[in-house]
Amino acid sequence: MPSEIPAIETRNLTKVYPGFWKNQNVTALKSLDLTVHRGEIYGLLGPNGSGKTTTIKLLLGLINPTEGTASVLGQPSGDQATRRELGYLPEETYLYRFLNARQTLDFYARLFNMNRARRKRAVDHYLDFVGLDPSVRRRRIKTYSKGQARRVGLAQALLNDPDLVILDEPTSGLDPLGTLEMKNLIKELKRAGKTVLLSSHNLSDVEDVCDRIGILYKGKLEVE
Repeated sequence: MPSEIPAIETRNLTKVYPGFWKNQNVTALKSLDLTVHRGEIYGLLGPNGSGKTTTIKLLLGLINPTEGTASVLGQPSGDQATRRELGYLPEETYLYRFLNARQTLDFYARLFNMNRARRKRAVDHYLDFVGLDPSVRRRRIKTYSKGQARRVGLAQALLNDPDLVILDEPTSGLDPLGTLEMKNLIKELKRAGKTVLLSSHNLSDVEDVCDRIGILYKGKLEVE
């Protein structure tokens, strides 16, 4: 099996959002025990509101748990150094509309303190990897289709060559061909040695690409 230290491990991970009154509190995630091994594709499956995105935000350190612990690549979630080893594609691809694909990736590569030569290599490599047509790359993002924007978003998530890639509803809004192409890219990530955590409400998305699946419902892991 993969490395002894899991890529992701949670114990009793719980998130409660307070309401105005105590009886209005919302438990978004309840006592989640989850292990994702290195080198595998793990799917979190569940309907909207089941706790998938809350789980991802807790793993990224964007929000704090109410109870329990989470570790990512052997370190507590939110660890600053570990974040440099992560890639994240949110459900909505937030990109600067007046930049083109190359300018967008160059901007994000600068945040990783890459020099000019390394930025160019990384931008070219990942635009090729996600299969963005060369004729599209110099057009402004605002002219892109949803599928083209998702490809740029995935390329951005991979720029730092992360060990762990977290994908939140990666096929959201894509047509059947775009969905198939995204699934093929996810499989390619595994072949490249990446660990992938994928969340989706679509059963076919996870069963086609995942090694293991956990089903979340109303904040609880019901089946794994």
